[in-house]
Amino acid sequence: MNDGVRWHLDNPNIQVFMSFTVKITAPCLKKIRYSPYQQKLWEIIKEKHDSGMGYRRISYWLNEHGYKTPGGHEFKNTHVFSILKKKKIADGRMIKRFEPKIENLKFSIKKKLLIIDNEI
Repeated sequence: MNDGVRWHLDNPNIQVFMSFTVKITAPCLKKIRYSPYQQKLWEIIKEKHDSGMGYRRISYWLNEHGYKTPGGHEFKNTHVFSILKKKKIADGRMIKRFEPKIENLKFSIKKKLLIIDNEI
């Protein structure tokens, strides 16, 4: 790994070094893993909610049709709300963009010493 960039000048006795770190945050590289059952639940809940059903009515509908929470319990209105909220938060993280940060910027100039030994 190269920690910096090296330039060659007209003077071979001078070297210029620049080193830095670039930090890139990319949340879209982390895949959110939902089981097929969780995905199906979210799709059902989203469809019912978009059609105008409230959280309590959706929870009754899910219980009447034999669905359980991912933890194996009967649905309550808070479960329905939580599933919609958490998916919305996760989707928001996936589209969030961050600016790259340049850190640890160092610049140095080094002059080489030329030693001549005149012993004969």
